[in-house]
Amino acid sequence: MSHHADTVKKLHTRVIDSRDGYKQSREQIADDHGFTALFDRRISEREQFHTQIHRQLGAEGVEVSESGSTAAAAHRGFLSLKDAVTGSDEKAVYQEIVNGEEALLEVYDDAIKATSGLPEWSFLPTQRAEVEKALTEAKARAA
Repeated sequence: MSHHADTVKKLHTRVIDSRDGYKQSREQIADDHGFTALFDRRISEREQFHTQIHRQLGAEGVEVSESGSTAAAAHRGFLSLKDAVTGSDEKAVYQEIVNGEEALLEVYDDAIKATSGLPEWSFLPTQRAEVEKALTEAKARAA
C-alpha cells in the first residue's frame, strides 16, 4: 500500500471519530446553550468529509473500516465534552471542541502533504479549511 493511502486511511478514521464524537455528545445533552445546532452542523459536515475520503480510497482499491480508531483519542475528548456539557460550563465545552479540532487538523496536514501532486485528493485542503473555521469559532467561544 502506498504511503499516501496509509496516511489518508488514518484521516478517514479520525473523521469518523470526530463525527461519532459529535453524535454521542448530541445524544447526551440538554440544549441549554444552543449546542444542538452546532453539533448537527458538524455531524453533517463530517459525514460529507467521510464520504468523499471513503469514495476516493475505494476508487484506489483501498479497503477501510467504517469504525473509528481503537485508540479513539477524539472519542475520549468528546467524553470530556459530554461532562462539560452536563456541567453547563459552556467555555469548557468549546475548549474540548478546540482540542478535537486541533488534533484533526494535524492529521489533515499529514494527509495533504502525503497526497501532494495527486489531483484526485485536491478536496482535502477544502475540508481542512472547514475544520479550521470550526476551530476558529470554537476558540472564539472558549475565550
